[in-house]
Amino acid sequence: MRTLRSQELADSIVELIDRRRLGPGDPLPPEPRLMEEFGAARNSVREALRTLQALGIVEIRHGYGTFVGAASMTALSPSLLFRTRARSRDDLSGLRDLLEVRQILETELTRKLARQRDGELLEQLAERVRRMSDPATATAADGEFHELICTAVGNELAAELIRLFWSVYRQAEALIGAPRTPSDALVAKHQRIVDAITGGDPEAIDDAVRHHFDEVRSRLT
Repeated sequence: MRTLRSQELADSIVELIDRRRLGPGDPLPPEPRLMEEFGAARNSVREALRTLQALGIVEIRHGYGTFVGAASMTALSPSLLFRTRARSRDDLSGLRDLLEVRQILETELTRKLARQRDGELLEQLAERVRRMSDPATATAADGEFHELICTAVGNELAAELIRLFWSVYRQAEALIGAPRTPSDALVAKHQRIVDAITGGDPEAIDDAVRHHFDEVRSRLT
């Protein structure tokens, strides 16, 4: 019951933040006010606040009070990594699920990007592709390529999810081994995506994004 009450309190505090339209950095009411507001004991309020702090929803500054946090997706990284590893130890199903969700997300975002007809962005993507031919910059350029697609569409939540997936996948790679994609193949896969965006053909985009993940998928079978 204590855990349930703590979660109910956490949900109520989130509702309070939303109701009062508080933004990142804004102060929350002090503990005595929260206790009075929700009819809860001090320990219950503190436990609920610690739960929200772990999720990045609030920030507890000792000696100053509690403030609304940025709620970054990075707070979910440990739990997503644990879930992915736990489900992948026997049959790699956790990593397959992660890959499928990321492919679905990137396919739709890339389709939207193609409709923008943004020549400057295409050049930025092409520049990342050129950097992939150099092993010293290939990994960074690969990550920047996919983040550019998300941010260009204007969906910050999607960009955060892609960063989260990227981070968790890199940490979970020990289960399947590091990629062995030659630089020319890495360049070709991403150039195919750029060409599909340029052409604006939804089917070509679907094929290009799917092909991009084929190498990883082959290591998960």
